[in-house]
Amino acid sequence: MTNAQIRSLASLENVISSSRVFNLNKIYKLHRMNPEHSEKPLFSNVQLNRTIILKHRLRPSERTEFTDGRSVATKILFPLDTKEIKLGAQYLFVGQRDFEDRLCEILREKIVNLGGDIVILNLLDSIPSLDSYLLRQFLERGGIRPADCYLENGVADRKPVQQFVLTEISTLAKMSFGPDDADEKARALIDKLLSPDAAEATDGLRETLQMDKADYRQGLFFWKAILFYKWQIKKIVPISVKVFREMRRIHPVEFTKKVDRVKIESMRNSIAYKFSLLCTEVDDVIAIYENAYNDFIYNGNPVGFRKFLNSSPILFRKLGESYNDVAHIVNFWKFRPKKGHSVAVTLSQLSATLMEFESMATTKPPEAARA
Repeated sequence: MTNAQIRSLASLENVISSSRVFNLNKIYKLHRMNPEHSEKPLFSNVQLNRTIILKHRLRPSERTEFTDGRSVATKILFPLDTKEIKLGAQYLFVGQRDFEDRLCEILREKIVNLGGDIVILNLLDSIPSLDSYLLRQFLERGGIRPADCYLENGVADRKPVQQFVLTEISTLAKMSFGPDDADEKARALIDKLLSPDAAEATDGLRETLQMDKADYRQGLFFWKAILFYKWQIKKIVPISVKVFREMRRIHPVEFTKKVDRVKIESMRNSIAYKFSLLCTEVDDVIAIYENAYNDFIYNGNPVGFRKFLNSSPILFRKLGESYNDVAHIVNFWKFRPKKGHSVAVTLSQLSATLMEFESMATTKPPEAARA
């Protein structure tokens, strides 16, 4: 492994769960003495239960491993030594051409004994974020309930995000009733919408929207998942603005040639352009939801909201991928020189950081976009 790869692995050591990282190895180190960790594991295979799972943006050479044209894959890291991550790791992408054969080879296990674990890996691969709050929702939806220690990293955020979702949903509940007993009925509807059995408990709303039960159940689930991203976006926008200001100000400490200065400035402009497109993509998805929701609430028109619920799985993935690129920039920047020491950044350090950001493949470069 290269020094850069080793440093990258070491940087994961203290990350438990984020939009891009789910560190089961760290969870094992923290909770191996907790009986629930082994009694109610996420994966039945012990080695899988000590991996590090990442959302990884594929390099051009890696995309040949897939047949679906994806740009982001779920990467499983198998540490060579779970106690010392710097020693390196094997890796495997969920869904690559020879995925099941390679998984059996690495784990030295027969495929018949990995069926349940493969289901969970495919579920993790199907969602754009590994944030513990979102993971919990998707795992519970699939009837998978591991010990709390696997998903406790998002406990601090659970209450505020639930409050945010409640506030959004409460508008629908309050507008569904007249002035008589509105508060009591609205509270009952809110509780039903937030429950795991929301679809069954709000069948009257389904009939109003003229949706079949399966589509309605799926739409409700992904609506609430989209609201999670809306909440995340509100938190990260101010931070991302600060990051881009710092990125504009920072300069290498040593003497740089004109060609290097031009290259640095070109990368800054390219990143800023891509970032603006990412923000536009996020705004577009949020606007689709808000326009449909408001038209239903205030004008009584269910057509747009029904269309939104039907397309919510696609919108959720699109919003998640765009948000994750923004979060990647913000989180990656944290590992750069800190405030007060930014003047000490070298040309190679700055170039490496900007190249990481510029490699985002979600959006087309300016030339392609104008063509």
